[in-house]
Amino acid sequence: MPDPVDARTWTVGLSGRGEVPVQLALDLLAMEFGGSLDHAFVQFRMDNLGRHEYVSLGEVKLLSQKGELSTPLSIIFEDSVKDLRREKGDQVIVLTARCPDQEAEAVSAPNEATTEEEIDLCPPKGLWRNYNVCEDLTLGSKQRVMLSDESTLRTGVDKNGIKIFNYLSLIVNCHEGQRANVPGKYNVGAAKPRLVFEPIHALMAAKPLTIITTIDKIQKEIWDALQTGSVAVHCLAGVHRAPTVVVCHYLWRHYALGHEQVCCDVPTIYKRLSAIRPGVQPLGYIQLIDIYQEYLIAKYGCKKARVEAPNA
Repeated sequence: MPDPVDARTWTVGLSGRGEVPVQLALDLLAMEFGGSLDHAFVQFRMDNLGRHEYVSLGEVKLLSQKGELSTPLSIIFEDSVKDLRREKGDQVIVLTARCPDQEAEAVSAPNEATTEEEIDLCPPKGLWRNYNVCEDLTLGSKQRVMLSDESTLRTGVDKNGIKIFNYLSLIVNCHEGQRANVPGKYNVGAAKPRLVFEPIHALMAAKPLTIITTIDKIQKEIWDALQTGSVAVHCLAGVHRAPTVVVCHYLWRHYALGHEQVCCDVPTIYKRLSAIRPGVQPLGYIQLIDIYQEYLIAKYGCKKARVEAPNA
């Protein structure tokens, strides 16, 4: 999306088809989303307060049908998308734009599921399985750290087949506050995970002490939960706020626990996460990570950073 509000500049890549024209992509996506794109959005930008901005695929389809793709798209703000999600539930689909040069920055994806047992527990990513396992942080077959979007966690194990969700001991919601903790929010099979709600974008305007205290508490929650099960970290799309928390977990493991095999070089961590989850970017959240890493180094001492994460 060189120009997100000009759909004529978009390129659309679909699995098994390569790049396809925008109109064909919209038709195929509409079929997958129950025939309508009215509630499908693409997140493309973040402002300096951490609020995300979107364009509507429904509007793109309408303009395409009218032959008016040259018309600039409306910019939709995050609160509007969240309000619609509360009203329409899983009818709301959130996708994420990718930078044109992002592929060049990626590195080989580490340790993807290969055995029958692993694939059965953690099936490959798909339209209703928008999640990824961070193998570098895995403690066991049922003790994994996962990045996800919200829809995948709401869809249900029966529909998306992600059996590892049955073993979730913690879900970290990185885009909503405690008022979003309503019964039935997640559909994760047999699991009864603890829920943490912490809107990471709200930390953009916070003082350093608040940033450090909040992020540190989440890292300890993740580590405690990993002793008995798996952890899913999500925001709306799972590519900016949720990765911020996961990157900080790499750092916390390295510095606080002394796990020197866990990477502590932030650019390398982001490259590895973007290799398994295209779209992952730090955006302005890098300032939160920098503040947290400086705190960890000051408290625990600076250990030699590894260029690569374990098992590279």
